[in-house]
Amino acid sequence: MTQKQAANALEVLAAAAEPISIGILLLRNFPFMTFGAALDPLRQGNRLAGRPVFKWTLISMDGAGVMASAGVVMPVDCSIDTMPHCDMVIVCAGLDHASHYSPRLFAWLRRLHRQACVLGAISTAPFLLAQAGLLEGRRCAVHWELLPLFQEEFPNCIVTNEIFAIDGLFITSSGGTVTLDMMLYIVAACRGRPLAAAISDQFNHPEIRQQHDFQRMKPQSRFSIRHAKLAEVITAMEDSIQDPVDLQVLARRVHLSTRQMERLFLLHLGKTPSAFYTGLRMARARDLILQTDLSIATVAQICGYMSTTHFARTYRAQFGVTPRVMRSEGILPRN
Repeated sequence: MTQKQAANALEVLAAAAEPISIGILLLRNFPFMTFGAALDPLRQGNRLAGRPVFKWTLISMDGAGVMASAGVVMPVDCSIDTMPHCDMVIVCAGLDHASHYSPRLFAWLRRLHRQACVLGAISTAPFLLAQAGLLEGRRCAVHWELLPLFQEEFPNCIVTNEIFAIDGLFITSSGGTVTLDMMLYIVAACRGRPLAAAISDQFNHPEIRQQHDFQRMKPQSRFSIRHAKLAEVITAMEDSIQDPVDLQVLARRVHLSTRQMERLFLLHLGKTPSAFYTGLRMARARDLILQTDLSIATVAQICGYMSTTHFARTYRAQFGVTPRVMRSEGILPRN
């Protein structure tokens, strides 16, 4: 089946003969939870169906075992050069995704795409597909923590806050437990919702989230609050890290006065709206400082600071060290 004949990943997989063959490429420091969420639904599906609906192949770049971020080495079946035919290949990478950028890997991914193989990317692997030039103009799901970095690096890709995205022959997941929902969605599309529901039930997973669901917990759960208008303001703050919104504008959006909004923040969160907003921006900055190689100036801009000096001063007030010192010495923040 050529790309022209089947432009949708689910159509390709639904048309594949049983057992549907899925390869999983593991890259050094891959997250074990995300990997397990991709693999175990296939095993459970075979058990519940009473037949081999799926088969899987674990792959590494060189055929040697791969160490996960937890320090566990996972043996694999083959290298990218000796991989058997697969209807779908899922790439699983960790926080050091940029260390895996290589012409050899990119050429392999592009070759699979030309062969109409469905390509999945979980955790940080969307960065690899994008760097290979495969996600230009396509919708893709990226973990909320890395969204600003992805947008900065790949402005021609269409990022979404959805938990996973399907566009053409590409399926991208924001990682973690979302990968389980993505795999159940694939199972439902290919071999029916009853099988997907049975797998979900076996995992004590009471509801299969759909791709349009959002990644993060609602503010009510994360901050232990019940006030709907306060939660709405927090959501707006989180959505506007790069382009901060004036507090008076935020208050008007939820039909509160600035004073009423301030009282709500002090009562429920023990902080002024300004301090809380700054804390959100600084938390994002800290993650970018510790987990990426972006320049300090770029991090400042992503977090809504036009002045690098002002950014560094605010950062030091928040964490006790400058962003440059935290990055160079690997210092964990004091709070």
